[in-house]
Amino acid sequence: MTLPPGTDLGPFASLAEDLQEITEALAATSTEREVIAIVLTPAVRALGAVAGIVLLVDQTDQQMKIAGSQGYESGTPTVWQEGPIEDHVLIADILRMREALYFEHAGALKEAYPELESRTGGLAAIANATLPMFLDDQPLGVIVLDFKEPHHFSPAERHFLKILSAQCAIALGRTRLLDDLERQVATRTRQLENQARAQEAFVAFTEAVGTNTDLLALAQQAITVLRARFHDATIVYYTRDGDLWKAQAWSEDLSEALVVSLTAGLPSSTPLIRRAINAGTAVFTNGWDAEQEQIEHSEAYSTAAGFPLTVDDEIRHLVLFGLKDTPRWTERDQSLVRAVGRSLTLAVERAHGVAQLAQRTQELERSNTELEQFAYIASHDLQAPIRAVTSFAGIIHKRYGDSLDERGQLYLRQIMESGEHMKRLVDDLLAFSRVHTEQQPLLPTDAENVFDAVASRLQTSGVTLIRSALPVVQTDGQQLDQLLQNLISNGLKYRREGVVPEVEVTAQRDGAWWRFAVSDNGIGIEPQYYERIFEIFQRLHGRESYEGTGIGLAVCKKIVERHGGQLWLESVPGKGSTFFFTLPEA
Repeated sequence: MTLPPGTDLGPFASLAEDLQEITEALAATSTEREVIAIVLTPAVRALGAVAGIVLLVDQTDQQMKIAGSQGYESGTPTVWQEGPIEDHVLIADILRMREALYFEHAGALKEAYPELESRTGGLAAIANATLPMFLDDQPLGVIVLDFKEPHHFSPAERHFLKILSAQCAIALGRTRLLDDLERQVATRTRQLENQARAQEAFVAFTEAVGTNTDLLALAQQAITVLRARFHDATIVYYTRDGDLWKAQAWSEDLSEALVVSLTAGLPSSTPLIRRAINAGTAVFTNGWDAEQEQIEHSEAYSTAAGFPLTVDDEIRHLVLFGLKDTPRWTERDQSLVRAVGRSLTLAVERAHGVAQLAQRTQELERSNTELEQFAYIASHDLQAPIRAVTSFAGIIHKRYGDSLDERGQLYLRQIMESGEHMKRLVDDLLAFSRVHTEQQPLLPTDAENVFDAVASRLQTSGVTLIRSALPVVQTDGQQLDQLLQNLISNGLKYRREGVVPEVEVTAQRDGAWWRFAVSDNGIGIEPQYYERIFEIFQRLHGRESYEGTGIGLAVCKKIVERHGGQLWLESVPGKGSTFFFTLPEA
């Protein structure tokens, strides 16, 4: 308020100063309590009131609530009490008329509202001023000042109180706006945080789907994803057990009674389960009815959903969940449920596939072990009768060979040659089975020393065996010896007519591996036979051309694979072949 300098305001001057101070103080308030304290104290002091009180309207239930008071004796009832607006006729009249009421003399308040004292059990003050507060035509409450002596409210005081109530209403409105804004910000912040957590959980889940094969762990992670989005959800993962669907994993909010019921199993005839199975995809239910849906202890839910998980065209798992505070499914929420369902279905299919592969691998390994044991035992046990046959055939040939006619001698030679071939075949078969049955630990091994030992055994006149510098590798030394001997022998055996056989062994580093090359200048191999020659008992030439059993290269392949490496070849028919194999560095 601005007035010309020198204007005499009389008693209003001090009230104007108080009002100025109050207005400035209210501008800095941010809470309802601060507003009430700033308004009430100077109002009581400025007018000489004995007490004052502020009652505010609770818009939700139209109740009057005490927001602050000053000067009333503790334990002494007053006529200003909390309760419904319609029960307090004086306040109802003031808010209806939107005008302040002033009672200046003893008994005036009681005369105007005779039931006030009897209803409240309190005593009316000698004098009283009751001021309404409105903001945008919305009643906020009243400011009350009580006096212990008769009090004449001058125009200046009435003007002061009218402005005071208006300023108080404006300040209360501002604080409520601030409160609403803070609540909105807090709510939006929580929503964004929840969305971020839900997104993080979904990303982690989709990553886990591609790597994790533990079905229960994946189901629990899917539950976490859905709970991050639906905080009021109860989620359960089921597997089929005959005609029952039994709970295997669930959200932590599941009640004990419901856990007992669901782990015991729900029949396939349960409506929600039946709908999900018949649909073969996610189904959503609005307006949940526990009795109609035949799931005990589920009365707290308002909506529900379920999606089946299919493996090999058969539904083997289900995820069911209910929402307590969500009245209807939105399209966005349904899309999220379907996305989680699709991801979990892929995970279930993958897990079942991995489990089947692991089972088949285990069966194959067991079968291979049994075959190797059989081959070892059979070949070992065959050695004695083979030796007996070849020994006795030799004795017969030595002692009685001259007594046999030409046909008899031919039969005897065939027996002896077949016996020797059988002995070599059994020896090679034993060598093949021993790759796994008689393994030595993998240790740092000097490949140069192994080559030199092999070369000393195979070196004969008219044969060239050479090597470059060879590395130290992590290997079974005995098997490396066998590997080099088989490959070098192979190069010497398949020689070209009129060419001095030559075999060279070299090595080059290849990351954490060493790549060996065993090169010869022999007859070479056609490309269509590259894979066949590594199979057991597979031969490209008859025994009349090249002696052998067809096991040597199969043994080499098995040795290299036992070390985690690879074996392959390159060849030019008529010029020679190079066999490559890799072994780990030491």
